[in-house]
Amino acid sequence: MIDWNGLIDEALLFFLVYARVAALLRTAPITSSSAIPPIARGALAFFSAIIFYYYVGTSYGPIPGLGLGYALALIAEVALGIIMGLFLQIIFAVFQTAGQLFSFQMGFGASQVYDPMAQVQIPLIGQFLNLLGIGVFLSVSGMVRIFIIGLAGSFSVMKGTDFLAAGPFLEETLIKSIGGLFEQSLILAFPILGTLILISITMGLLAKAAPQMNLLMVGFPIQIAVGFIIMLISAPFIAEKMSDLVDMGFNMIESYLVATKEALP
Repeated sequence: MIDWNGLIDEALLFFLVYARVAALLRTAPITSSSAIPPIARGALAFFSAIIFYYYVGTSYGPIPGLGLGYALALIAEVALGIIMGLFLQIIFAVFQTAGQLFSFQMGFGASQVYDPMAQVQIPLIGQFLNLLGIGVFLSVSGMVRIFIIGLAGSFSVMKGTDFLAAGPFLEETLIKSIGGLFEQSLILAFPILGTLILISITMGLLAKAAPQMNLLMVGFPIQIAVGFIIMLISAPFIAEKMSDLVDMGFNMIESYLVATKEALP
């Protein structure tokens, strides 16, 4: 005979796994892009959930029956997936913020292009750094690490109901992560930003020394040219820093999961 109770328990476990996988893929870089058809994203989440369903097995622990307890567990799984995706989105926010600092200092503040990933208008240099960041993210196996660290690692460490008990710890971790956003943006933008600020100071001193010179017409193309030259020279540093930021994002997820598990009673 068919064990309907067993089938229901298996189905409930599968939907919990699917909720975390789908939420992470919906918020993680690249897979959250509007350029990816929802059907393709849903299919990837479904087949990935099947794989992780067998990976989780009985290690998930007791599953609450249909009702308020299961609804809370489902919400917790979705929230955990969204939080892990948010940690990775912070990395790309660093790239965009650094690009905005570049653009305004180089004189490209008014030049906006559409970013299909964030679905917003961002400065031209910000889009360039964003695309460079996507290339770096893929080159360091970012998509593979989403599944290994973000999903396999999270399922082996904690379940959704554990996440509900770690609210204060999550708040502290998010504040620290978002607080480091501006710091990392300044570090990434420092080579170009520092040089262009020195050029602006020099132009200001020349304007005082020789007021008859039209430094606005001369200084604007100089700022753009020097900005591109410094960007070309510092490209290896920028790419290396981006790779470090991607590693930092995944380490942040791993540290958060482990520390949250240890903080639970």
